[in-house]
Amino acid sequence: RRLIDQKSEIIFLGTGTSEGVPRVSCLTKDPVTCEVCASSVIPGSKNRRRNTSLLIRYAHPTDGQKNIVIDVGKFFWHSAIEWFPKYRVPGIDAIVISHAHYDAIGGLDDLRDWTNNVQEAIPIHLRQSDLDTIARTHFYLVDASLQTGGGGIAKLRFDLIDENPFDVQGLKMTPLPVEHGERMIALGFRVGDFSYVSDASHIPESTAKLIEGSDILVMDALRSSPHRSHFNIDQAIEQVRRFRPRKAYFVDMTHDSDHEKTNAELAKLKASEGLDIELAYDGMRVETVL
Repeated sequence: RRLIDQKSEIIFLGTGTSEGVPRVSCLTKDPVTCEVCASSVIPGSKNRRRNTSLLIRYAHPTDGQKNIVIDVGKFFWHSAIEWFPKYRVPGIDAIVISHAHYDAIGGLDDLRDWTNNVQEAIPIHLRQSDLDTIARTHFYLVDASLQTGGGGIAKLRFDLIDENPFDVQGLKMTPLPVEHGERMIALGFRVGDFSYVSDASHIPESTAKLIEGSDILVMDALRSSPHRSHFNIDQAIEQVRRFRPRKAYFVDMTHDSDHEKTNAELAKLKASEGLDIELAYDGMRVETVL
């Protein structure tokens, strides 16, 4: 494996489930009984979770830093307005879509800020099936002739991928097909020794072979109780036992998981089994070799 600049890093733009944390219904309850939602509104709280999304800051060996985003959900604007200025991210070199649920594509319209003011267009890497969905949910972004007037729209270039490895700004990404409930196949992605699986309820053996040997593993861990289309925390831990990465981060959490309390419990697994796991949080940075 070719090693490049150690300054490559991943930044968790969001680590929450579709409805995010806090929930409005928790904050309007009288009295407020959800401790996680109540704490999430405190500035700097690691319980504040927007839709799961990842920024890969790839230190290209000749072309400088490349900013590649995986998924732009409903809360993408909120993530970008907080983390892009803080981490000095001026533009978006590419976006990769894991699946066409709204917590992964709901922010496509907000990309107009970049294409109106920063750059000419943004390439979007996605499957044909996901593009077909976006052609219905965001028809005017796929076919500009269907615009009805008003403000400028995002200028997007849709580049089709399948389950074969593909190139993004000089970075090789390998799709990791996983079951996301009974009716959808979502994609995770492997880049170098880093594997990212944000939405999964089952990982088939063919995909497991692609994940094996990962140094860092990011895994879906929705909540403590079972769910039909996501791993719960216990199931996510089983996946870490399965792949034995050096480090694992959990994402896509609901308000069931308090950041500090859950991490205290996960830390016990390092002493007992050698599993180094923690919940990721919005804005978290991790250096890696890509």
